[in-house]
Amino acid sequence: MRRSAQPVQLDRRIQIGAAHITLAVRSGEPSWGELRVRLAEFAAERFLLVTDGTAPGDHLARVRALAAAQAPTTLHDLRDGPLPNAPALPGAPASTATAVTTVIAVGGERACAVPADVRVPTDLAAACGPALALRRPAPAAALVWVRADQLAAGPAARTRAGLVAVVRHVLAVCPAHYRTVARLLAAEARHDARTVTALLALCADARAALVCFDPDETGPALALGYGRSLAAAVRSVAGPALAPGDADALGLLLAAEVAARLGLADRATGWAHRELLALNGSATTLPRGVDVERLVAAAVVAARPGLLLLADLGRPYCSGGRLQTPVDRAVLRAAVEGLAGRAAVPHSRAATTARPSVRDAAPEAAPSPETAPALAPALAPEPA
Repeated sequence: MRRSAQPVQLDRRIQIGAAHITLAVRSGEPSWGELRVRLAEFAAERFLLVTDGTAPGDHLARVRALAAAQAPTTLHDLRDGPLPNAPALPGAPASTATAVTTVIAVGGERACAVPADVRVPTDLAAACGPALALRRPAPAAALVWVRADQLAAGPAARTRAGLVAVVRHVLAVCPAHYRTVARLLAAEARHDARTVTALLALCADARAALVCFDPDETGPALALGYGRSLAAAVRSVAGPALAPGDADALGLLLAAEVAARLGLADRATGWAHRELLALNGSATTLPRGVDVERLVAAAVVAARPGLLLLADLGRPYCSGGRLQTPVDRAVLRAAVEGLAGRAAVPHSRAATTARPSVRDAAPEAAPSPETAPALAPALAPEPA
């Protein structure tokens, strides 16, 4: 895919109850100057820079230098231990213990899950998910600053993993974008900054539509975490045998298997999950030799008190007025065994025409007015 030569710019404000998150997506060297100005707006007395070891060294060093030029700055690596509940700068004199500390999180999903005033995600999975979520205790307003060209230039494996988060949004929240995203996905996972920006817009708009009146994500916004609890179960059992993002892909497929075995979703919905993930080059079956008994036990724990399941794409199933459906051990075992024994879907676009596909089931709905301008040109198929 061709690389974008022109700088990109995307601004979104995500209202989350009484709080809000400002998303700023930029590219190019001049964008560092804008980040310097935005950091100055916090009028911080101290900065605490939190990372998880996944941020590119030059990227982390640049953010640290911008912060240090404005106020004393300390780095905390989450690999050395969790962030204290009330961040304090290690080694700071007692007289400065009450200084206002502005927290900047730089890195992947683990770093961006920390309550922070500023988040600088350095991979697509973090930018689409935890960087945009409200964490308590949290500031009334937070900044998420993303370099789209840096995300686009990252390792293909990390981009592919991040695209699973995009697939989750499409399946659970905005199936109107199914066909455009399906045309975009490819196993090599190479996309330019403009396309990455359009994908971030899709995820930000999907989140904004749900969290405004559901800030704690206990109602309709549960859809944003579709498949994640089962993904955690897969990761706990088969993690070392999986490529980045594959546990999340398998969590989505397990959720689809459960819905099918409960009779909540039809065959086409399950195929839609498998089609998008196969086109992305993600795992579509459990790795050989996985301990099925351990995975079933982990899935039972993950399924408490219930799972968010889809009755159709973009339509969570409601059980007893809640979006969490109780699932018993027998159904979970059948779903795990089904995913362990099923042949993988070919990663070929030609193969998708021979099986039921949601792309052909109904006309594609129009994107939202704000997302459409970004998606239409950026996600259009490349000429042959």
